[in-house]
Amino acid sequence: MRSDFDDPAVVNRFAHDFCSTLGGKIDRLDVRLRGGDAMGAADAVLSVTTSSAMVGAVRLTQAALRMQRLIAADDLDEALHSLALLRACAADTVAALGRSYPVGSADAAP
Repeated sequence: MRSDFDDPAVVNRFAHDFCSTLGGKIDRLDVRLRGGDAMGAADAVLSVTTSSAMVGAVRLTQAALRMQRLIAADDLDEALHSLALLRACAADTVAALGRSYPVGSADAAP
């Protein structure tokens, strides 16, 4: 991401915003899947996919794309089973971003 922005504070803020909203996005996906709401699940996973791609989280993006395909095929049960992998990828991504963009670093946005 650093090569995409001139201001390191913008990159730091973007990474932190992504991390702070990711859990809610995945929780929303979980609720939609458990409720059998394919359209809502498709919307929720699209949010995870696009934001993950924007932050450069390749593995998380791939996991979300796999889930998108399952939802598009109306295989909500398998998508729900895949949610554990998505959550694990998300946790790894948040940890990696936290190491790369620590809170309170000199590049942190106010």
